[in-house]
Amino acid sequence: MAESRIKILPDDLINKIAAGEVVERPASVVKELLENSIDAGATRISIEVSGAGGKLIRVSDNGSGLTGEEIPLALERHSTSKIGNLDDLFNIKTLGFRGEALPSIAGVSKIEILSCREGRGNQLQSEGGKTIKLETAGCPVGTTIIVKDLFFNTPARRKFLKSPAVELGHINDIVSKYVLACPGIAFELISEGKPLVKSTGSGKLSEAIMAVYGLGLMQELIEGQLEFKSGKVYGFISRPTLSRMDKSYENFFVNRRYVRNFLLNRALEEAYRTLIPGGRYPVAVLFIDIDPKLIDVNVHPTKREIKFQSTSEVMQAVSSMVTKTLSEIIEAVSWDKGVEAGSRDWKLDSKDQLPISSFEAGIPEIQVTSIQPFIPIYQYKQTYIISTDGKDLVLIDQHAAHERILYDKLSQKAEAIHSQPLLTPENLELGPQETAILQENVEYLKSLGFELEEFGSSSYLIRAVPALSIKSPAQQLLRDILAELSELGKTAQLEIKQENIRKLIACHSAIKAGDKLSIEEMNRLIRDLYATENPATCPHGRPTLIRLTEEEFKKRFGR
Repeated sequence: MAESRIKILPDDLINKIAAGEVVERPASVVKELLENSIDAGATRISIEVSGAGGKLIRVSDNGSGLTGEEIPLALERHSTSKIGNLDDLFNIKTLGFRGEALPSIAGVSKIEILSCREGRGNQLQSEGGKTIKLETAGCPVGTTIIVKDLFFNTPARRKFLKSPAVELGHINDIVSKYVLACPGIAFELISEGKPLVKSTGSGKLSEAIMAVYGLGLMQELIEGQLEFKSGKVYGFISRPTLSRMDKSYENFFVNRRYVRNFLLNRALEEAYRTLIPGGRYPVAVLFIDIDPKLIDVNVHPTKREIKFQSTSEVMQAVSSMVTKTLSEIIEAVSWDKGVEAGSRDWKLDSKDQLPISSFEAGIPEIQVTSIQPFIPIYQYKQTYIISTDGKDLVLIDQHAAHERILYDKLSQKAEAIHSQPLLTPENLELGPQETAILQENVEYLKSLGFELEEFGSSSYLIRAVPALSIKSPAQQLLRDILAELSELGKTAQLEIKQENIRKLIACHSAIKAGDKLSIEEMNRLIRDLYATENPATCPHGRPTLIRLTEEEFKKRFGR
């Protein structure tokens, strides 16, 4: 009889496979342990890491604790105190519920659990999922879990971890999400003895936001709320004057659980569609309280995605809440300016009228050269330069043209390293991921012309910027560069990364729509544009100019 090809896997292999679903990196361990502490009713949680979590993760809380009988059970797969039957699975009110986290973590690490409940303390030590010690021990009320040598028995997993700065950034980000989700809990994150995140636990969402993003950002947020049929949407959103290059500042919490749902992002962004520039995103810390029976949190191994029973209703609620909140501040601004909100009386702006003196003096003789192929006639809307070569009419987008000029200058390495000190250094407060990306790219930022000085755990003083960008807001420029570096990651080729950063700096530093130019400045812009290799397009591929021929005019006028 042939041997069966189908076999039941041994327990240690099963544990390692399960750990692969739950424990992706050190931040995954921190997330699962934090959720256990929160579900235990803790009001203070301390997280200490070493080696970006690879060497040590210690999470201590003052929650309800475990008994001596419960501690070994907690390391058994599918053992949990949070659900007991099928109905409970569709009425989840806790962050954890599967009973997989601790066994998965124990399977790929050396773990120690110290817990005290009802005045009796106990200690358990486990290595690779096997208990090696269980005894009584003195310890404070609550639970402390120490995870050492993560992936010690699966070295292949270690190879897929990123640099310490990136891994620490992920841990920082996870802790920050729970600081926002649970303002009533005092969190503290310490790395190598250095505090990175600390919240008061006062219960005020505004203080939690300040702990994560800083006072400066908090002052640019506005509060709003809206009740809908199935629940309530509330939280803080950014004024239209504040935006970011990516969606990492869009935070959604459903029943206090941080979730990712692109439909929620879409609902938020739709409300800002006509208020912020394309390709930029708002800042939001939004909470959705809804009946647990109307959502499914059991659709992802790490529970970071959920499904709504009525997605359209929730999307509409988010969009309506944001639109309502924004309309209130826009109306207030209109009233302050003495203009009725909604007034749309149109009149010709004097800036759009050609000066009569130009006609009285007559049009000067056109003299074009290969160096300057067009002569400027007028700056329309302080955005487009109307020019001519004596034969055709040429419209030049001043921002796109200047962007091309600066990009070519930055592409010449000698130009890229010029730095300009700021008269007054600017204090930049960063989020956890931004801090990690900055620390990872300090030398590269220095090569671009930035001079930065550490000013606290997540703050930096900007002392100098690239010389070409001296008129650009320094904080916004640096934030956008960090966002671009984060998006590209470490996998992008160096040349692609540098090219994208050059485009970004050129865009920030270029003349903007609305900037008034003199005739001399318009002439110089045209000359500089035609000194570049590709004067017809900006670095992003948009046209810098449009040519209107005499034949096109005749056709439009029916001649």
